[in-house]
Amino acid sequence: MMNRKWIHIILILLVGRFGFSQSSVVDTKHNLSVSGPGEIKASTEEQVCIFCHASHNANPQVPLWNRYDLSTTFTLYGSPTMETQTMQPDVESRLCLSCHDGTVAVGLVRTRDQEISFPLGLERIPLDHRTNLTTDLSDDHPLNLDMTNHPTEELACTGCHDTHNPETPTSDRLRCSSCHNPHDNTFGDFLVTTSSQGELCALCHAKEGWNASVHNTSLATWNGAEPDPWPYSEMTSVADNACQNCHESHGNGSTYWLQKASSEEDNCLICHNANVAQTDISAALMKPSIHPVMDYQDVHTPNEDPAMMQRHVECTDCHNPHQIVDTSAEPPQTSGVLAGVSGIDQSGAFVEEAQYEYAVCYKCHETDDLNTHHYVPRLEIQTSIRLEFAPGNPSYHPVAAVGQNPDVQSLIAPLTPSSQIYCTDCHNNDEFMNIGSPSGPHGSSFAPILSAQMLFVDGNPESSTIYALCYQCHDRTIILDPPGYSRKNPHRRHLRDEEVSCTTCHDPHGVYNNTHLINFNENYVEPNSDGLLAFIDGGYRTGTCYLLCHGEDHRAGMGTY
Repeated sequence: MMNRKWIHIILILLVGRFGFSQSSVVDTKHNLSVSGPGEIKASTEEQVCIFCHASHNANPQVPLWNRYDLSTTFTLYGSPTMETQTMQPDVESRLCLSCHDGTVAVGLVRTRDQEISFPLGLERIPLDHRTNLTTDLSDDHPLNLDMTNHPTEELACTGCHDTHNPETPTSDRLRCSSCHNPHDNTFGDFLVTTSSQGELCALCHAKEGWNASVHNTSLATWNGAEPDPWPYSEMTSVADNACQNCHESHGNGSTYWLQKASSEEDNCLICHNANVAQTDISAALMKPSIHPVMDYQDVHTPNEDPAMMQRHVECTDCHNPHQIVDTSAEPPQTSGVLAGVSGIDQSGAFVEEAQYEYAVCYKCHETDDLNTHHYVPRLEIQTSIRLEFAPGNPSYHPVAAVGQNPDVQSLIAPLTPSSQIYCTDCHNNDEFMNIGSPSGPHGSSFAPILSAQMLFVDGNPESSTIYALCYQCHDRTIILDPPGYSRKNPHRRHLRDEEVSCTTCHDPHGVYNNTHLINFNENYVEPNSDGLLAFIDGGYRTGTCYLLCHGEDHRAGMGTY
């Protein structure tokens, strides 16, 4: 019987001949002999190397391989953003898969007339075992990629090496040994280097903006509440897990981009539920009015064309997880949470990296097919939110440009008529001021994802609550009783005396043919007895309405406001 001392001596000799790792395979799970430390090991076989190597009658593949050629046709990985062709695994990778595809007996070797005996159920790697990759590699890192002329710098190989001869670079092809050294388990999972802080992935992947991103730098840790965001990792922080926060190289839940979970949003929400991240986005997505990310799967792609794409919303439509940083900005500039996200600019052109927050919103809401107008049926309908905010309009909220009206007394400091605002000043989580509650248009108690309450119907006593959205920026006292106003204040008359909603007269995004955001709600406003339905701006704080509203006939000669 060969004792462990002689096994170590033979392994040392093999190191000198074939460039094997100097760490002993004897102490790893790849020691499949009866003395092995793993759960899969032979019933009586004492030789360690025989499961892979043979001194004589070996497979003509380096180095002295003791396994049969594998002729399996594998199902391959693919994604909409791949820029190089995936091919069937090459010879070297097939030698590894002759155990790890789960179809071939571990004890089936060339130099034995009969299979080496294993305990019942362990003759092959069990189907539910993490290392059984099966013949379906669509959820595994692609193999046999041609790396010689890759068209982008995002996959910039620094040089992979043949495990058995580290002095010989083999960076032309990606294979199992590019990431794994089967004889050395120093870094766990037989990796060639540590996966901590994305070090292993960074050998080949150089994602733009990754080094500064929060997913690469955050020291946040898991608070222990289920579910475990890192079930197969011994690393404890977001920065340490890095790429493994969202991706697994083998056996993923998703076949797109090696995501850990089959639903894209679950990759985000397993941390963004206040168990790792400070705020609970999952709770915001349970509110009555939401961006329904749960309703879509395998639709979004990073290279999609907004003009051609199927309408959808996913977390990654608004957030680039490889570039997101914790920085603020002033309107209309994008803050760090939107870094590296594509959009549609004010001219209607696609931009790969939006510089303004509104451009990210326009990506889906540039043409809205009346969806945003079902709250209030308007006299004048504009289906493009981008065109509602167009700087050439007579009136608009100052999202894409400074507003047209230099005389807005009611603005609450620090807002002035020369200020610009974000879409998310109005469309936001209604609890965004609360500790632990996220900001952003994930969800709100008030539709359509409003940061505060806004009633769209008439017949309610005016209060600071029901029109809280408007009163976030406009001083309620001045709205109801503006200083120096010689005539009866139309806001007081309509809001308080007649219980008319703000939205009955005003269209908050913008109006292409009227000043002061006047665009009447047709549920309440009709043509007058002369057949007229219009607002005529009379200049400085004056104007005339021609309409029938709540039984009152506004006709010519009835005066101005």
